[in-house]
Amino acid sequence: MEKPWYEIVDAAEQDWDFILEMATTASIFTFNALRSTSAERAEFMRREFPSLRMWVRQGKYRFLLARDRELDKPIGYLLLNLYGMDDLGRRQTFVEDIGALQEYWGRGIGHALFDHATEVTASLGIDFMGGEVAGNNPRWQAALRNRFELEAYRVVRACTPRGREILERCKQTVKAHEELQEQLKARQEKRARRRQQS
Repeated sequence: MEKPWYEIVDAAEQDWDFILEMATTASIFTFNALRSTSAERAEFMRREFPSLRMWVRQGKYRFLLARDRELDKPIGYLLLNLYGMDDLGRRQTFVEDIGALQEYWGRGIGHALFDHATEVTASLGIDFMGGEVAGNNPRWQAALRNRFELEAYRVVRACTPRGREILERCKQTVKAHEELQEQLKARQEKRARRRQQS
């Protein structure tokens, strides 16, 4: 059987800068959660990344890395919490974050990362792997195609004027993000048409 053009491995420490860069810059391409903007999540990741590295060294988390074999470069990552808990206190792994370089979207990298994380979970004797997807992220359907099950809906309600301001600001950011996504999609379609014509 021929090896795929990519490989999924445990990230080495020299890959961590790539992961931090991806985790903070990919936020502009991902969908906002209801209570935080992409910029806020990127700042949080920059601030918390030293703790994540410590937890990886302690064996509490794993950074999985997707690499393009031919170009010998990292192209995506998945951050797997090895000590998540479900609502009954049973241990599960939990996908904290996943991302891929934009030029590799739609090429199966996310599925491969999830499949490898599933193997890691099973090898630890853990029955389930969980994760969250923002409610306004249409990619949740990709998770269902990749053998995830929809388990619950999470709702939130603003209870103070500050809470309402936060939600309104985030809704405006989501709207701007959706406009950016449409522009990016139009550019990609234009490039694809030019390639077909050549």
